[in-house]
Amino acid sequence: MEKTKLRQVIFDQQEVFNTPIDLIDRDIDLDKYIKNQEIIVITGIRRSGKSSLLKIIRDKLDAKSFYLNFDDIRLTEFNDQNFEDIEDIVFEIFNEAKDINFFLDEVQNVKNWERWVNNLYSRNVKVFVTGSNSHLLSSEISTYLTGRNKTIKLFPFSFKEFLLLRESPSIINSSKDKRKIIRNFNEYFLLGGFPVIDINKDLELSRQYFEDIINKDIVKRYGIRMIKEFNDLILYLFSNVSKQYSYSTLKKISGIKSLSMIKNYIDYLKQVFLAYTIPRFDFSIKKQKVSSSKFYAGDNSFLKTIAFGFSENKGQRLENLVFLELVRRNNEIYYYSEKGECDFVIKKGLKIVKAIQVTYDLTNIKTKNREVNGLLEAMKEFKLKEGLILTFDQEDEFDFEDKKVIVKPVWKWMIENGKEKNKGN
Repeated sequence: MEKTKLRQVIFDQQEVFNTPIDLIDRDIDLDKYIKNQEIIVITGIRRSGKSSLLKIIRDKLDAKSFYLNFDDIRLTEFNDQNFEDIEDIVFEIFNEAKDINFFLDEVQNVKNWERWVNNLYSRNVKVFVTGSNSHLLSSEISTYLTGRNKTIKLFPFSFKEFLLLRESPSIINSSKDKRKIIRNFNEYFLLGGFPVIDINKDLELSRQYFEDIINKDIVKRYGIRMIKEFNDLILYLFSNVSKQYSYSTLKKISGIKSLSMIKNYIDYLKQVFLAYTIPRFDFSIKKQKVSSSKFYAGDNSFLKTIAFGFSENKGQRLENLVFLELVRRNNEIYYYSEKGECDFVIKKGLKIVKAIQVTYDLTNIKTKNREVNGLLEAMKEFKLKEGLILTFDQEDEFDFEDKKVIVKPVWKWMIENGKEKNKGN
């Protein structure tokens, strides 16, 4: 790439990056990432606010800031020589080459970025990088940046952040506060957490985001040719969120005969944070590996714009929302299934420490019995004295012998859990 063209791109991007804009503070303890010299790697799904987080970090720093977004189409011809050109241009801008923070957006789009960033680190340059591909970043980090980096996993807005956006209270001091929180939760339940979608209340942007990620980060990157089959697989998985899936069913539904190809396709969805899977918990690692997994979407908006026939399936949408909150809080998550099923069991160290059931409501006696029995079975298996059932708006508490079951609205639970902080690696 010609240096003159690169210089123009850089100057254009500095102007945009330095334009003042009101931003919502994210629920992340940034001080521990800013104060030390380590390279800070921010990962997460596209459109989750990584570029905005860079601006928030910039405003907390005293030193000068240099920004470059490698997702710019004008950088298609970028090559290794251009890394040196960047540093020359930085010197032109600031008339010096020290005490400058580097902010590098979507850095996985250029080859050998990790070596260049490593060189910057060796010269005591503070570097912040973002990327939308978890596998690519983690593999390169483990090879070149071991012991020199910290990772921030950025998600779309949490409910607590959504309340901040809507200028709503997150603590109930009156019935008016409660009504406002519930009204905002209904909106969050529908829109999901993508910042621009929440700001503009434009749910259809979710479909565009999804298609852009599929086409740019999966189909193009991995050269997928079986487009129809891949799309059929996606439609089935996103229409069956929170359900166990078997590869034999996926083969039949999608028409993809290769088991390894189906596994790769699901892995691609996970790498770009469009989806997650969790395994069934078993004390035997071998049994755990061969058991069926459950599938979850990377944002609740996809369940309205991508999934088929999901408009009234509020229970699965609620479970997906709870799952994302558990992931956001850095939990190690499994599901439990024996005679009954418990939606989530949380592992800490070598022990299961929490059991959580999610259902839209408990008014139906058959539903209540199923949910309570599945929870109690997990509680007995893991010797837990307390279990949690999360609903849309019901609240209760009851005992079964020496076991306590707490029923709580999801919105209330999310606010209470919002006090925890995102923990980087």
